[in-house]
Amino acid sequence: MRPLGTALGSLALLNVAMFWDTLIAPGSRVLGNPGADLAQHFLWWREFGFGELAKGNLALWNPYIFSGAPFFGNTQSALLYPLNWLFLALPLPLATNWSIALNTWLLGTFMFLWASRRGLHPFAAFVCGALMMFSAPYFLHVPAGHLNIVSLLPWIPLLFLAIDEWLASRRWIWCLIGMLAVAMQSLSGQPQYVYFSGLVAGGYALLRLLERREGRAVAAAGLLSFYAGGVLLAAVQLLVGVQAVEETIRSRPLPFQFAASFNFPPENLITFVVPGFFGDVTNQPYWGRWYLWEACGFIGVTALALALYGMAKAAMAGKRALIAVVAVALLLALGDATPLFRLLFDWLPLFDRFRGVGKFMFMAVLVLVLFAGYGLDQILRERAVPMRAVAIGGVIAIVLFIAASLIGKLDWNLVTTAVLATGQTYADMRTLSASQAFATLGLVIAGLTVCAAVCLALWARREPRAVFLLGALAIAEVFAFARIQRTTFGTTQVVIPELRDFLASHPGEYRILDLWNPNTAMSMRAFDAWGYDPGVTRRYAEFMQWSEGADPDTATNYLTFRRFHPLLSMLRVKYVVAVETNVMAIHLRELPALRRLELLGSYQVHRRRDEILRAMGQASFDPRREVILERKPDPVPVAAPTQGHASIIREGTDFIEVAAEVAAPSILLITDAWAPGWHAMPLQGSSQNRYELVPANYTLRAVALDRGKHRLRLEYAPSALYAGAVVSLLAWAAWIGAAIVLWRREKASRDG
Repeated sequence: MRPLGTALGSLALLNVAMFWDTLIAPGSRVLGNPGADLAQHFLWWREFGFGELAKGNLALWNPYIFSGAPFFGNTQSALLYPLNWLFLALPLPLATNWSIALNTWLLGTFMFLWASRRGLHPFAAFVCGALMMFSAPYFLHVPAGHLNIVSLLPWIPLLFLAIDEWLASRRWIWCLIGMLAVAMQSLSGQPQYVYFSGLVAGGYALLRLLERREGRAVAAAGLLSFYAGGVLLAAVQLLVGVQAVEETIRSRPLPFQFAASFNFPPENLITFVVPGFFGDVTNQPYWGRWYLWEACGFIGVTALALALYGMAKAAMAGKRALIAVVAVALLLALGDATPLFRLLFDWLPLFDRFRGVGKFMFMAVLVLVLFAGYGLDQILRERAVPMRAVAIGGVIAIVLFIAASLIGKLDWNLVTTAVLATGQTYADMRTLSASQAFATLGLVIAGLTVCAAVCLALWARREPRAVFLLGALAIAEVFAFARIQRTTFGTTQVVIPELRDFLASHPGEYRILDLWNPNTAMSMRAFDAWGYDPGVTRRYAEFMQWSEGADPDTATNYLTFRRFHPLLSMLRVKYVVAVETNVMAIHLRELPALRRLELLGSYQVHRRRDEILRAMGQASFDPRREVILERKPDPVPVAAPTQGHASIIREGTDFIEVAAEVAAPSILLITDAWAPGWHAMPLQGSSQNRYELVPANYTLRAVALDRGKHRLRLEYAPSALYAGAVVSLLAWAAWIGAAIVLWRREKASRDG
């Protein structure tokens, strides 16, 4: 227990050294970048979701963006991920920082345990844990603000540990741990990584099974139980998530080019040695293809050398399977740069629903770090570094210095022009002037690091304890890299006080269209017609795409507003908000807007999307006077001089209660986004005993009302919620019971 406690304590100290200034009363400072996903998305999702949960409300629907969209069913809400419960107890900035720090420590811990259980020297296993914590494929998600990815990745090494231990010992406790790892991944809110890591872990498990000669059926059944049990444990999130997917743009396959985006560019393999060759987070703006956090494989030059040495020299269980994981994950990360991507896109179920295959690089690096631990462990056991390895290291250092010299003399415009010509970079041309010197500096630093490693290796031939310094150098590399890339910002920077004050002084049921940071509407309890999230409902995204003159079939959550179609008024858009980021001043463009509830006496019926949109595009269509439905309503509305009046008497995130007095049969138009999970039901005192909620104007909601007085409740209640909750509760009860029984049996066996 002493090596375990020492290692985990040391990993915690490294973690504190990295984050200490953000963990104690940071004020409004949070880890991340003000232009990345934390500021644009996750802060406001955590504030809204856990703010509602603290009031006893599990928010199923988000009324503040996209004119309304599923919330709990959008897995990025991550309301059930245990470490996210910090947001119930701590202020938003402090909860954010502690969440990142604790998940980072978990990653190091599980990596240490995996390496340690494989028999590595405790120090070598500790180095593995530290390397993973600060490696580029993990740590760069911190400045990127990907709270869901930071939460999910720690559970992948635990999954691999459970696979190895189950195959080695056949102890059922490891099946329970495997289920836990899968469940925590599922609850953390990043379905892409769940799917991608499942492919890699499944391939690894299959290769390990093929090594066995006996008991394959039982071993395979145990491995399958990881995902079967994990799905049952997370059923409440997964079932509601699947239902929500059917309501959103995630319900259809992605276009090939969109799915192929955000791969790991082949030229970025140089980042394994020079992480800043194409720029970084804080010093030289990244100018390579796609985004840095999915296009950098840095684990340290020393660690890479140790990994290659371990791969060549160490004897280990499942070595060929581990090498295959590295090779296949690297190929998958390269995306459409290899024919494998097209093959999987066309034939592998669900592969065409995700983009960003650069995420496979984490799995490649995970195993490379394990090999680095094996390399260090081999040196610790041999008590010397072979001269051949030292000589190779010296040659590599010379090559790096020569490369630095050549880069300095190269016509750099040829390099930058080639990258920019791909159309896959977001670089600002004004930032490229210093990029050549920065790339050269990176090569020089890599060369000097290799020289330091060679010197330590030579020293270790005379003084075996110098090997510990070699491990320390490996940690120092990635720690220094991560600390340089670590950024913070104030949450006050991303909510415009002028806009908050304007909205507070102009109350109403209207929406805004914030062209700068629409998700901040959730913090201001304002209503925005757009948002920043892939969970926008499919009908709504298609309508908005059409309103901008584009093909609805190509709708995604990315849309640039230029036309500002008159039918934005149908969505209650009253103000278009533009922000001058250099002075943080707002400019408002005022539009006419419908009310939240409208009673209409005229209607059209069109059953197909394109017919509906064509009718709405006619100059004669007035959403204040008529509504387009997809079948004939019952009762049939009758136009009258006055249709009556309707008002909201009570509402929450997931429901609206309406009182209406109708002079003639009418259509009640609710100018909020439609989704199949919405239903209407009568309340006491209503003159109508049945209501049907249907799509209106393709993307909104409508209810047919007869003449008389009405009280009705519109509620978003996905049918999968209750079934999923029952399954999860039963699964957790069974899991806890099985864990207690197995623990008692093992304790009795040890005592006996």
